[in-house]
Amino acid sequence: MKILVISSNLIGDTILSTGVINYFMEKYQKAKFTFVIGPTAGQIYQNFPNLDKIISIKKQKFNYHWYKIYLSCYNIKWDIIIDLRSSFLSFFLSHKKKYIFKKNKNLHHLDQFKKFFKIDNTELIIHNNKLELDKANLELKKNRKYVVIFPGGNWKPKIWPSEYYNTLIKLICDDYSNVKFILVGSSEENKKYFDKISKDISKNKFINLMGKTLTLTSSYMKKSHLFIGNDSGLMHLSVASNLKTICLFGPTNDKIYGHKNRNNFILRTKENYEYFKKINLDKEQSYMKSIKPKSILDLIKDKNLL
Repeated sequence: MKILVISSNLIGDTILSTGVINYFMEKYQKAKFTFVIGPTAGQIYQNFPNLDKIISIKKQKFNYHWYKIYLSCYNIKWDIIIDLRSSFLSFFLSHKKKYIFKKNKNLHHLDQFKKFFKIDNTELIIHNNKLELDKANLELKKNRKYVVIFPGGNWKPKIWPSEYYNTLIKLICDDYSNVKFILVGSSEENKKYFDKISKDISKNKFINLMGKTLTLTSSYMKKSHLFIGNDSGLMHLSVASNLKTICLFGPTNDKIYGHKNRNNFILRTKENYEYFKKINLDKEQSYMKSIKPKSILDLIKDKNLL
């Protein structure tokens, strides 16, 4: 049996759909999956148990990449096509059954999946390989607490200032002497943020995973104690790794992308999402400054997160 998944290029949306893909894997245990997906988000499925192939989307002029993807898929008779991009590709491929998912801006993303696919469980899941898990086990010591920090994101208005992260880390260090911090993100984010966040703090306090693969990052998350970061794909990776998560929201919609359960906590700016919808946002400015470092420390203490 062959299943084609036309996935999002976004890390966050890809992770949010892992529960759906896991549902199909469990339902059709002998099926082989092919993923059409962007190169970064494609890392999520590199350890997928029923993986046949990953077809990487590299955007080209005039949408020529879709023609190349079509050539990679057209001569296969697909049993099921799961199109999470609402693309036209599935209409041109041989198949027995297809699902074309379309987003709904008024319903939580996971609830959208439940409603569309008529399934109850959309619990996120990340598959790791043994080498990744062994590496995390070897480096992370049982007598320490580990806080994962993601300071980046793909949109400046939703990024909490680096100096605030720096202040927060110092506050945590003052109250918790056995804590180390794991910085995660891309190589570009490493260049932008590492020096600012670690300013005047001993480098021994940090494990720098910026630029490492998403699945290796998840392996470290699964051995850590807390995640603090902006609304992002790395936040969803933390939730999928079953790590306690504090997510910072401002001009993005926590009602669609926030995770509200016993291990996940949302801190919003003093302004709600509706406020940000009504103003013209400066894309070169952060709108997250009303969230203060001490309010995060207070939440950590109040919920006994460390």
